[in-house]
Amino acid sequence: MTTFDTDWHALIDPKLDEFLSTGTLTLDDVFKHHALAALQAESGFIDYKDAHLTHGERAVNIRGDSIRWIDDTCPIGSKYLSAIDDLGRYFNETLYIGIRSSEAHYACYPAGFGYQWHTDNPMGRDERVISAVFYLNDDWTDTDGGQITVVDKLGQTVQLLPKLNRLVVFDSNLRHQVEITQRQRFSIATWLRRDDGVL
Repeated sequence: MTTFDTDWHALIDPKLDEFLSTGTLTLDDVFKHHALAALQAESGFIDYKDAHLTHGERAVNIRGDSIRWIDDTCPIGSKYLSAIDDLGRYFNETLYIGIRSSEAHYACYPAGFGYQWHTDNPMGRDERVISAVFYLNDDWTDTDGGQITVVDKLGQTVQLLPKLNRLVVFDSNLRHQVEITQRQRFSIATWLRRDDGVL
């Protein structure tokens, strides 16, 4: 049986002050091997669709990924979302930030593509509170590209390698981009929101 039990307190408590000051957080070795392998397998056989910008346009010079939203037809992804719901409860308990729901999609970037600078809340909206990206590729190196670059709350530019079993967490209003990848890159884009059903 695939389980996604994660002790968010153990992972985040030592880094919580850093997250409060910078708005970014990097968590490694998030899930056990069997859960990680199940996510990798599911991400490899689902059908992806071209991702579009907020207003519905497809512009590969800005955003080159294909996506598959996680729903009830993604049994392993649904278990991942349950773990993310627990993460939302953790942030509500520690930071009182009113997270009420989560959403996520698998993302696949072909070699030669990335996603230019953006924030995760469209202009005038603030439903997304915390963004996160979980990485699924084995043996990723600096020369493979595909890093996420974030401008944190202190104005510092942070660049993070898409390392297997790593969850990068950041304030949804921070500007960020996905650098051009040199090999096919699989991840799960994730958001904790302040609308919809209460966690």
